[in-house]
Amino acid sequence: MMAIGLRQLALITALAVAALLLALAGSPMAPAASADACAKWGDREPQAITRDQARKATLCFVNRERTSRGINGLDNHNKLQKPAQRHTDEMRGTGCFAHECPGEGSLTDRLEAFDYLANDLTQWMYAENVAWGMGNRGTPRSIVDAWMNSSGHRANILNRGFRDAGVGVVPGTPSSKNASGGIYTIDFGLAVG
Repeated sequence: MMAIGLRQLALITALAVAALLLALAGSPMAPAASADACAKWGDREPQAITRDQARKATLCFVNRERTSRGINGLDNHNKLQKPAQRHTDEMRGTGCFAHECPGEGSLTDRLEAFDYLANDLTQWMYAENVAWGMGNRGTPRSIVDAWMNSSGHRANILNRGFRDAGVGVVPGTPSSKNASGGIYTIDFGLAVG
C-alpha cells in the first residue's frame, strides 16, 4: 500500500512539473509564436523579405535577448510601429542618420502624433534605437547584435520597464535608396493611463 502511494505521488509530481513547463512555454517569458521569425527571416536582407517579416524577426531577436535574461518580451504596438516606420523612411536615401531628421519632429513629437503618448498618462517612458548596415550587416540578426554590442542600445533593449515596441525597417541606406542593406528603428515604450 505504501509503494502505491509513492507511485501516485511521483506521478502527480511529474504531471505538475509537466504542466508548469507547458505553462511557462506559453508565457510572455518565452514568446513561442514569434520564435519562428528569428529562424525564417533573421539572416535575410530587407530586400529579400517583406517589411513585416523583417519587423517580426527584429522583435524576435530583441525578445530573445530579453527572455534569455529573465526579462519579459516586448509586445508589438501599432502606435509605436507607425512612428518608427515613418522615421526609418525619413532616413532612407536622404543622408540623414539620426534620431531626428531635418523637418521631422522629435521622438516625443512622433509618439504624441500617433497617440502613444496621450493625455492623462500616470506613467510613461520611451527610448529609440536606430541602425543601418550594408549587405549581410543589414539583416535583423546583425542589427540586433550591433545594438547588443553598444552599451546605450543594449540598455534600451534590456530595460525591464518597457512593455511595448514598434519596429521600422526599410531596404537601402541613409545615402542610397537602392543600396543593398537595411535601415532600422525600434521605439520602446511604457504608457499607463
